[in-house]
Amino acid sequence: MNDATRRRFLQMAAGAGAGAAGMLPGLIERAAAIAANSPTGTIRDVEHVVIFMQENRSFDHYFGSYNGVRGLGDPRPLRLPGGGSVWAQPSAQHPDGFVLPFHGDSTTTQSFRVDGSEQGHQHNLTIFNRGRCDRWGATRQLHQRMLHYGAGDLPFYYALANAFTICDAYHASTLTQTYPNRLHLFTGCNGGGTVGGDPEMDNYGEDETPSADMATDQPLRPDAYRWTTYAERLEQAGVSWKVYQEYDNFGDNTLSVFPAFRPCARDSALYRRGRSWVSEHKTGADRTRSDGEQLVEGFRRDLAAGTLPQVSWIVTAADLSEHPTAVPARGEHLCAELIAALVDHPEVFAKTVFIVNYDESGGFYDHMPSPVPPVGDLPGHSTVSIAGEAKHYASGDNQGAQPIGLGIRVPALLVSPWSRGGFVCSELFDHTSVLRFLEARFGVAEPNIGPWRRAVCGDLISAFDFAQPNRDWASLALPGTADFEQRIARSQAGRATAIPAVQSASRQMSGQRPARALPYRLDILARVDADRRFRLDLVNRGTTGAVLTVHDNHDRGGPWHYTIGAGDHYASTQWHDDGTVTDRYDLSVIGPDGLLRRYAGTLAGTAEVGLLALPSQDAVELSLANPATVPLRYTITLDPAYPASTLRTRAFTVPAGATLRDRWDLAASDRWYDLTIRSPDDPAFLRRFAGKVENGRPGRTDPAIGEMRLDV
Repeated sequence: MNDATRRRFLQMAAGAGAGAAGMLPGLIERAAAIAANSPTGTIRDVEHVVIFMQENRSFDHYFGSYNGVRGLGDPRPLRLPGGGSVWAQPSAQHPDGFVLPFHGDSTTTQSFRVDGSEQGHQHNLTIFNRGRCDRWGATRQLHQRMLHYGAGDLPFYYALANAFTICDAYHASTLTQTYPNRLHLFTGCNGGGTVGGDPEMDNYGEDETPSADMATDQPLRPDAYRWTTYAERLEQAGVSWKVYQEYDNFGDNTLSVFPAFRPCARDSALYRRGRSWVSEHKTGADRTRSDGEQLVEGFRRDLAAGTLPQVSWIVTAADLSEHPTAVPARGEHLCAELIAALVDHPEVFAKTVFIVNYDESGGFYDHMPSPVPPVGDLPGHSTVSIAGEAKHYASGDNQGAQPIGLGIRVPALLVSPWSRGGFVCSELFDHTSVLRFLEARFGVAEPNIGPWRRAVCGDLISAFDFAQPNRDWASLALPGTADFEQRIARSQAGRATAIPAVQSASRQMSGQRPARALPYRLDILARVDADRRFRLDLVNRGTTGAVLTVHDNHDRGGPWHYTIGAGDHYASTQWHDDGTVTDRYDLSVIGPDGLLRRYAGTLAGTAEVGLLALPSQDAVELSLANPATVPLRYTITLDPAYPASTLRTRAFTVPAGATLRDRWDLAASDRWYDLTIRSPDDPAFLRRFAGKVENGRPGRTDPAIGEMRLDV
């Protein structure tokens, strides 16, 4: 952004008519006077969806310190091979031999101006390491990868999360760069999916357009993308849509690389809605000026004219995109201006969903493993088709069939009258979830989305309450952003960003948040079968598919990747096939929303414990079995991070041949639990059950979230 455009952007920030500088009380009062659009109490009440996709930031990098989300204080982080948690990434770049996430304080360091790191598919596959997630430290630029921000660095975005809904299980669609991920947002796939082609996993598999101006396009290559975009489907169905962009669109309008849009007749609907830019008909420098002012001006113009489309994609200029090295504060300010424009038209805001999401992680660290299907030689099983989810490599560090996604977790905020209240939604989503939401609202199907994604990624609907929208606009308090240039200058005047010489565990903001109800109900049953094989029965009684990953805590095999479709089940003893488990076993099962099961013991042991969720009673029940001929003792302990309404530690002696049942009421812990069961009569025996009992109602986030756990 040059000096002239910077001055214009500052003037825009200061203008009272724009509203974002302080979210003027008058605007809020006018919004409060308009009841939310809710004649049906369903998704049909949504009349406009605005998609504001920004660039290259991971979830932990932006929101890992935000309270209530599964961030830096995740009480059940992944165990790394050899021990220790996923937070301590092995690295020779620090004398400690590992690098921890650290706060990049924008008030004292140059943390706003950081470069991204490698994020291509091969590179991310190496970091992922088949699900072990232990290779972040094997790459360059750890002083930038491991940096995270806090509320003081991103005040507007944190305020949006406080006021509306944040999604903490929203992943990029692919383990790679911008283009393949934006292809999923605009078309439902990247050439895989049901299209059945070779998935595009590179930013430059197709010529990027240097600007929004079609006159600067290069000729399409013979192998150009040939499948249908969702915009074309909306056009055919008579659903209004538009891409809002300035002359500089950073090459992020992915429609422009499809034959229907490159070139297309300038008097066509596809051109007007998909290729034109907001200042195209101006003259002089204003025609190509790309500083955000004209983007907001065009958005406001349509709001004032009553012509806001039913579906809008907003594509920003490079310097406003939050792509490293574009600073977050400029993107925050632009987001504030766009939301202010909506608030200035409360009758429109009352029926609009505004989605803020990010195309990919930009190489920044996130601790959550990417859910993937068992493609190629990845062990595991899927009860649903995984067609279109693999990329084949004949060379490189990761050869053969490799999963294309899901990618690394990225931020997502949902702004609307149906998502007020500071909720956290922890259902698994990706960029195709946005299209699924549009499918549900406008009835326009996107057949490019593959069956595996449809099975495991939700449609965003669980993040909203359409029956009881929050009409309390008067309490909507969002901070001003007009000081963004001062914040940037202060950061630039600070010291260089570096990994701290003395490392310490990062902290997450304390306190729970309201949580949306989730569609998961997973039962995992363990036993030693008649063939002396340790068996896990994976049962999905929920209404959506789920990805479960099994890790061997002896580091002899795995991880194993399982996808269990809604209503499906699968029994596995795969850890015996390669000799991973011979006599002793120690396996952990990781699932959605903090679900953890750990099973350790010997195949000769007789102790066994099962857990039954009791959703209607906000409780769980343990079954303590003793098939032996002598009494068997058990001890049960609830993790001290969880409030207990009764005894926290219990002891039982189970008679020979008997089974005892032990009920744990979970009202005091908001239906969350973390129980460890041992037997003094069998020192090798251990069971750990952790997670949440879903009952179809909203609840509270995990009360154990808070302090970073380096030992697991």
